[in-house]
Amino acid sequence: MLPIVNGNGKRSPRGASGFTIVELVIVMSMMIILVGIVAPRMRVSSTRQVQGTAHQIAGHLELARTRALGQRQLTRVVFHENDRTYTAYVDHDRDGSVSNNGTSDEVEAFFEFGERELEMFVDFGRGNASTIPGDDALDAVTLGSNTLDLSVQGVPEPWGTTGTVYLVHQDDPNAVAAISIAASGSFKAWRWFQGEWQ
Repeated sequence: MLPIVNGNGKRSPRGASGFTIVELVIVMSMMIILVGIVAPRMRVSSTRQVQGTAHQIAGHLELARTRALGQRQLTRVVFHENDRTYTAYVDHDRDGSVSNNGTSDEVEAFFEFGERELEMFVDFGRGNASTIPGDDALDAVTLGSNTLDLSVQGVPEPWGTTGTVYLVHQDDPNAVAAISIAASGSFKAWRWFQGEWQ
C-alpha cells in the first residue's frame, strides 16, 4: 500500500481528509447568492398584508355575528382609528345594552375576540383608493361612531345600518382593502387593484 502524499510531497496521516479553503469559499459564495435570490420572495408584500388584515377582520366580524346569534346576546364591535385597534363587547348581563365605557366586563365576556390590534404597518384609512361601490362616505370607518351593533338576530342595529372599514398600508397608499358591512349582517372583504375595487 502506497502512502498518501499531499501537495508538498510530504506524507499525510492515513485517512486524513477535509475541504480546502477554496472549496469552502466557493460553497459559501453559492449559499449567499441563493439566499439573495430567495429572501425577497419570502417577504410579504404590502398589498397582501393589507388584504390579509381585511380578511382577518371580516372573520372576526363573522365571529361576533355568530356569537350574537348563537348566544342570543347583543354584540358590539368598536373600531379605534387612533389606537389601530378594534374591540368586541357583548351584553353579558343580558340587560339589553352593551357598555363600552372602559369597564372590561363586557370585553371579558367575549374572550374569544376581546381587543385586537391591526397588523404591523396597517392603518385604518383609504390611501389613494376611491370609495367602494354604494359607499359615499369619505371616512376610514363609515359606521356611526365607528361602532357596529349586532342584534340577537345577527343583523346590524338600527336595522338597515351599513358601513365600510378601509385599511391602508403605512408605506404604500395604493395597498388598500376594505370590509363592507351589509344590512343583512354579511361581511365582504374587498381589495383595491389597478384602480378598481375587486
